[in-house]
Amino acid sequence: MDMEATREFLAELKVLTHVHHLNLVRLIGYCVEGSLFLVYEYLENGHIGQHLRGTGRDPLPWSTRVQIALDSARGLEYIHEHTVPVYIHRDIKSANILIDKNFHAKVADFGLTKLTEVGSSSLQTRLVGTFGYMPPEYAQYGVVSPKVDVYAFGVVLYELISAKEAIVMPNESVTESKGLVGLFEEVLNQPEPDEDLRRLVDPRLGNDYPLDSVRKMVQLAKACTHENPLIRPSMRSIVVALMTLSSSTEDWDVGSFYGNQGLINLISGR
Repeated sequence: MDMEATREFLAELKVLTHVHHLNLVRLIGYCVEGSLFLVYEYLENGHIGQHLRGTGRDPLPWSTRVQIALDSARGLEYIHEHTVPVYIHRDIKSANILIDKNFHAKVADFGLTKLTEVGSSSLQTRLVGTFGYMPPEYAQYGVVSPKVDVYAFGVVLYELISAKEAIVMPNESVTESKGLVGLFEEVLNQPEPDEDLRRLVDPRLGNDYPLDSVRKMVQLAKACTHENPLIRPSMRSIVVALMTLSSSTEDWDVGSFYGNQGLINLISGR
């Protein structure tokens, strides 16, 4: 195993032996003799990218997408706000958000995690991570702060809405590729964005989603992916926003259920 892989292994081991949260993948065991390996809890449903873009899977309902966003936000809030020193994940993406049997989400892959001392808001470091999820200040200057994770989380929100990749290639041509952030910004900059916004929503959802809830998640994602890291919200604020959104989405689900006369008749035996 090369030195870089060994460093990532040890970094992940250090993080996972110090942090414990319902929405972080749990470390069960590890080996450092002979071969290096980590043993994690088993999460039956893979990562969210597989559900959004994989074949042979049912589409995730809108309420489940909101819950996945809230779960992963809580995991990130924990490492940003409740650990000493603060941890910055640096590689938040759909492939690193795993789903358990009850479709609750957990943040995984801490191999690129960076530590910052209490009171230090940012630092410079070598560039690691995944293109499409990197904010400008990190991609251009290597500046790392918790707002790097916030930006990447905003991209994940756009993925949950659209089921598109972080880098969109309409004609499978690299020269025509476009970031998902830019794709949504084009729509949001229009005077009346609703029609084009609907076209960006995952088509597998059909019309089975509350447009107002989608709008709110889009606005949250837009705030998370702001070019200026100082303007991006904290993960704590994001959790609060998603808790509110989750509550209103649950109300919508109940309302749509009771508004379906066919289901009402079926349950009542009519």
